[in-house]
Amino acid sequence: MKKNILLSSIAALSILSIASNAQELESVNVWETEVVSSSVNLGKNAIETKQADHLSDLLRDIPGVDVGGTHSINNRINIRGLQDEDLDITLDGAKVQNANMFHHIGNLLINPDILKKASIQVGTNSVVNGSLGGSVAFETKTGEEMLENGDDFGARLSTTYNSNASIGGSIAAYGKIMEEANFLIYHNYRHNKDTKDAEGTKGFGSDGKVNNTLLKFGVNLSDTQSLSLSYDRLKDKGDYYPRPDFGYAYNNAKTGTYTYPTVYTRNTITLKHKLNLGSSFLLDTTFYSNENELERFEYAGGAGVRPGKTQGLLNGKVKTIGLNTKAQSNIETGDLLHTLSYGVLYDKQTSKVTWDGDKYGEDEEAKSINIFVQNAIDFNNGLLLTPGIRFNHYDFDGTYGKIKDNKFTYGLASEYTVNDNFTLLASATTLYKGVEMVDVLATNRLSASATNSAGIKAETGINKEIGFKYIKDNVLGANNIGFSFKYFNTTVKDYIKNEWGPGYAYNYMTNAGDLDIKGFEANFAFNLENLNTLLSYSKSDTKLKDTNEPLEKDQGDMVSLALDYQINSNIDISWNSLFVRTQNDIPSGAAHEKASYNVHDIAVKWNPNIKGLSLIAGVDNIFDKTYTSHTSINRLYTLNSAQVVTNDYEPGRNIKITLAYKF
Repeated sequence: MKKNILLSSIAALSILSIASNAQELESVNVWETEVVSSSVNLGKNAIETKQADHLSDLLRDIPGVDVGGTHSINNRINIRGLQDEDLDITLDGAKVQNANMFHHIGNLLINPDILKKASIQVGTNSVVNGSLGGSVAFETKTGEEMLENGDDFGARLSTTYNSNASIGGSIAAYGKIMEEANFLIYHNYRHNKDTKDAEGTKGFGSDGKVNNTLLKFGVNLSDTQSLSLSYDRLKDKGDYYPRPDFGYAYNNAKTGTYTYPTVYTRNTITLKHKLNLGSSFLLDTTFYSNENELERFEYAGGAGVRPGKTQGLLNGKVKTIGLNTKAQSNIETGDLLHTLSYGVLYDKQTSKVTWDGDKYGEDEEAKSINIFVQNAIDFNNGLLLTPGIRFNHYDFDGTYGKIKDNKFTYGLASEYTVNDNFTLLASATTLYKGVEMVDVLATNRLSASATNSAGIKAETGINKEIGFKYIKDNVLGANNIGFSFKYFNTTVKDYIKNEWGPGYAYNYMTNAGDLDIKGFEANFAFNLENLNTLLSYSKSDTKLKDTNEPLEKDQGDMVSLALDYQINSNIDISWNSLFVRTQNDIPSGAAHEKASYNVHDIAVKWNPNIKGLSLIAGVDNIFDKTYTSHTSINRLYTLNSAQVVTNDYEPGRNIKITLAYKF
């Protein structure tokens, strides 16, 4: 039966290809997302433009990057083994990586369908971004950019079907209100159903509905200035697992088929001003407010009855207001060209939790002010040096008491162009991350957790990288080839880790000593006419010095292959493969190794001879493999004296079809 499904899918894709070849048609703009990553850095064609309905579709095959979690409320971006709470993540300039909402769910509510671009810095190698492991900057589409051929108005309708298992669609309207003003109205709906793994086991606790609304208004104040205002709301509602990061087997063994009514919402408001005076001065300023709210009804039949509680409505809110302003200037002094990047970032986070309307634990507040400046100095002899300095002020008041830090971090990067094809790279950047607010919905808001977390310190460290890139045209029969290699060594001092009290009665945070992260990312790109190929190999090993153990979400060794072939202007076929090696080096208590796996996806994009119409058909996990991402929950757990598999298995084969009409 599975073989017949696969053959039928491939046959359908072949029919699309034959039909497209029958005639040369006018190209139609496809609704798509551009992905740019520092771990590839081989030119604009090195990473294919993607279409995704899940963050893992968009980012998982980027070298050094993974997305753990299969549940809609458990997307966790991982860079070189570090989770999203250790990354700098923004949406249209607004900080959306808040305090950890709950250690059994993710912290990000991002709809890939509306994203125009995802810019990824793998590793912190500049003072412009302040984090331990890197940054991800998401940017949504705008109405002005979607208008075509001088049109004043436009609209787009789409519908998507996933056999395993969701349906959805979106509607967008955009245009000009007047000559210099534009708008975008967008809504996306998705009904996620319980998926089946490759063994045919259907889970439970993931059936829910996701709605995302984006409203944008922009105006060009002059030839050099623009102003935009946006409101972005994403709401995920369903009857979900008590522990959405654990798989079907554990949840069923722990609580049977109990679920908690859950509502997880993000509201983001941004006001953005841009000033562009050409190469002499660029200024980008964003004022924003972002609120994440998690609400669920917990009861004794479910998991984790809280101390002194039997059942009730638990509500947690984290709100961030902030300013993000960055500028760039070019200055010449003699033979030197200086590209100055500088800026100020301010944010204030507050968190509060209630149980049936009563206060649950301490309300918390954290303020940060960051000022940075760096100078890329071009010596006009192939050498580019970029020194930088960043001031970090952090003021925390909450469960752990009062913590105030004033810390400078520094960076120095060098780039030497040996010739037109070969460039050497090296950088070193010191790191700082203040003590984050407590896990919002967990019991470490209570007094026992606060006592055991006393004296906790901020994390500091250094990230060092060295590598090269080689790009050459007309070689090996290709239009161009590219090869890059980067070795990195990151040390995080006083790494903060979650621990549990006796009998798992409460959890708390503690400094677990120094963390070492070592590895490399290597890429080979081969582009011939309409064929683009990218082969990547990334390796990341984490180790806590005091215990000689790796982090639980260590990525390990990953190989990815991306093939994209444009048959003509109207049809494009892509193939993606991911190969992950077995990990035998695991934390104590994990009880079993992380198994190797390989997974393969295929997709066809087709624009038929109907203006504005486009069709995407594809198959994820073509060969129906059973696997778990190494950055998802992937271990055994002792429950009632028996060991239970917690693995968060990925869905089995999934046939995807998206039909869209733009007019």
